[in-house]
Amino acid sequence: MTLVMARLPHPRIIGSALALLVAGVVLAAVGGNVVVMAVGWTLFGTALVILVSLVFLLVGESEDRDRLRNPRG
Repeated sequence: MTLVMARLPHPRIIGSALALLVAGVVLAAVGGNVVVMAVGWTLFGTALVILVSLVFLLVGESEDRDRLRNPRG
């Protein structure tokens, strides 16, 4: 049995959010300055908002596909 990897939905959004997440964690952890730590936490929070929004987008898209497949419910 082989595992088939499905194409990632919205790879740019996922990649951007992960890059922001990593940058935020690094800045928050390494930053000795309050401003650097604040920027790190801001990037981290922004990444989390993007990822949660992506989950809602994926749920909405799956509901749209289901409605197209089953128009009468």
